[in-house]
Formats: sequence, C-alpha cells, structure tokens
Amino acid sequence: MKWSKRHRKTFGKKTKENDPTTNNFRYPPKPDSYYTKVPGHCRWCNKMITKEDGSINERRNWHEDCSDEYMFYFHSAATRDKVYERDRGRCNYCEKNYMAWEVDHIRPLAEQKGLKPEELDWSYWHMDNLQTLCYKCHKEKSGKELKNKFKMIREKKSKVQIKKLKTFL
Repeated sequence: MKWSKRHRKTFGKKTKENDPTTNNFRYPPKPDSYYTKVPGHCRWCNKMITKEDGSINERRNWHEDCSDEYMFYFHSAATRDKVYERDRGRCNYCEKNYMAWEVDHIRPLAEQKGLKPEELDWSYWHMDNLQTLCYKCHKEKSGKELKNKFKMIREKKSKVQIKKLKTFL
C-alpha cells in the first residue's frame, strides 16, 4: 500500500475531537492508540515496533500490516484497489466487466448508524461485505434498500400510532 508523507504529518497532532471520521457511521472507530504521541508504538494495534535486534524502532509508528488495514478502512482508493484485485471490475449482479464500477456494501453501512462504538459490527467494513457493481446494478440495489428502509419506518410509525390509539381507548 502506498504510504505518503501526508500520513506521517498526522502523528501526534490528531485528536478524537478534531478527527472528521469520529462519530461518522461510514468509518469504523479508530483505536485510542491512533492518537498516540509515543514513538515506537503502532498507531493501530498499540504494540511496540521493534528492529531486527529487538530494540524499539522509534522512527516508525506503524506495523506494515496495520498500516495496510488502516488504509483499507479509511482510504477509499486503497479499498477500491483491494476489491478490484479480487473482482477485476466484474459486476456481481449482471456479471459483465466494466471500466467504471462501484464498490458496494452488501449489508448497508447505514445499519450501523447511531450505534455506540462497542456495539458496532466490524464485519460491515470487511472485504467479505464488499462487492463490485456496475452503476446500473448499484443504483437498482440502492433503490430497493431505500424503499425497504422507508417501508420499515412507515410500519414502525403505524404500530406506534395503533399502540397510542389502544391506550387512549
């Protein structure tokens, strides 16, 4: 995964308060160690980063695997690269190859909206929950999901209204 100077600039400067991904259901929560100011500790797993001789490597702030995982979750280009590696741009619905394709969450991220960090299901952000769809199929799938969501909201409201009516009578 491409790691640029931009990523090094955030070391010790970001806090949960000024991080735009905090409380945004589209991103999983970052671990507390992400906001560390301690050189030689991985910002993702909070474990020591050691050199071959066993001493602490204070020049690094990420394990290579941890940085790849972070990039996958928080940088859409990295996510698209991984999905393209797997699917090669073939739509999961119509099975045609397209130059322009979209990454779709099989189980929509909106289902995680409003949950506390300890209640979140991390599998929503994993590779198993991602698929390649062409624009047309993605639009159709998203439309169906939206209709189902509003249908559930209407049903919930009507149940509440019936309950209120029963208590009134």
